[in-house]
Amino acid sequence: MDVPQYALDAAMSFAAGFGGDANMVDAFLKGFALGNKNRKKGGTLKPITDEYTFNRWWDLYDNKIDREKCEVKWHNVLTFEERKAATEHTPLYVASTPDKKWRKHPYTYLNNKSWKNEVQGAGAVQLEEANADAFMEYFNNMFEETKIPKITEMTVERRQALNYIYTFYKNDIIPVLNKVLNSTYLRGEDGRNGRTCFDQIFTQNFFLKIKEGNFDD
Repeated sequence: MDVPQYALDAAMSFAAGFGGDANMVDAFLKGFALGNKNRKKGGTLKPITDEYTFNRWWDLYDNKIDREKCEVKWHNVLTFEERKAATEHTPLYVASTPDKKWRKHPYTYLNNKSWKNEVQGAGAVQLEEANADAFMEYFNNMFEETKIPKITEMTVERRQALNYIYTFYKNDIIPVLNKVLNSTYLRGEDGRNGRTCFDQIFTQNFFLKIKEGNFDD
């Protein structure tokens, strides 16, 4: 059974209030109830110190409904691995649902752990024909603070390259971009003039080299 972190924290806090002598089963049950009550109220958000912040995911999902519920879920319930998986899956899911009316309610997405689901195959067509411009914006925002050049137009060649990678490596796109972001060589910051660009990243052979860790620090 997956035990929410907020329940464990509340149980430990409850037990600590009795000097650690409380029956741990009772402490867990009472702590769970208290934690759940606080969670529903909004409670205190647990701090996040890694890169998988709520604001980052919220902007990626871009269907801004029930922010408070989603934020509590993100901070107090989801594990690091779940937040990472959701952040990496969301751009692909958004690309497959360019019309927001077909996109899941954001809390439903989080509550159902929808990042475990495959992106629908139709998404490849939608990415090429309707959502490549949105991906361009995502790419530019991701590398805004680096030397990697922004792209200003999704040409036919770029759409085709992106769609090819999406079709065969869709689950690797965000991890590969994160590798680029964390590579001083690919960012052109190690003095070896290794700066990459969109067109190079989305060439199959180069994409696979990044995926396999050839440019990791």
